[in-house]
Amino acid sequence: MRPRTNANRLEKHPHIPARNVLDRIVLGGSDGAMEGLAMTAALNGAGAGFGTITLAGFAFALAGAISMFFSNYLSRRSELRSLKIDMEREKMEIETEPEEEMSEMRELLAKDGYDAREVDVIMQRLAENKDLWLKEMLRRELRVNVEDAGSGSFLWPLSAGIAFLLLALLAVSPYAFQAPRPEALFASVALSLAALFALGSRVFVPRNFDPSAGAESALVGAVAGGVLYLVGLVISGF
Repeated sequence: MRPRTNANRLEKHPHIPARNVLDRIVLGGSDGAMEGLAMTAALNGAGAGFGTITLAGFAFALAGAISMFFSNYLSRRSELRSLKIDMEREKMEIETEPEEEMSEMRELLAKDGYDAREVDVIMQRLAENKDLWLKEMLRRELRVNVEDAGSGSFLWPLSAGIAFLLLALLAVSPYAFQAPRPEALFASVALSLAALFALGSRVFVPRNFDPSAGAESALVGAVAGGVLYLVGLVISGF
């Protein structure tokens, strides 16, 4: 019987592709849905006209998306700079202080459960390949991956910004159809809470589906929307 090759072998439990992009979509989308719901509920409670709510909601969604993009972009750039500094420092230490770095790596491997014989085998392999040694040092000592240094500087923030824009607009959309005020509010709440549940539970990744996390996300959004609606009612009373 011929052994299966890598080309035709399927992983039994495949990992989630583009996990970091998915995380940014959940982050940006959740913020957009929650803040959009809270803002439109407050304006509704204050008795603002639907034209005002729609215009303010669109402006809020656009401004929030831009803010989400740049805050994530700057944060990611800072992370990448720090990672590259760590890489250069560890690389220099491996070149100039190999004995000390080997001793440190041995301690890290032992802490992870490898016995003395296994540590010797691993260290022999790392001593022959300094690139591999650097990767392992960063991963075990600093808990970072070298592969992260070349990814996500633009795509991750863009994913968060677009998700924020779309989900914030979702909360505003019922007001654009000029439905009666109670129906518009109900539709906005229903759409936003459904979106928060979907994002929080990761319903689009069946093997990672967590309804309790989705319910928690929706509950937080409902509380935020309810509080801001009441604030709007109070303001309208003055």
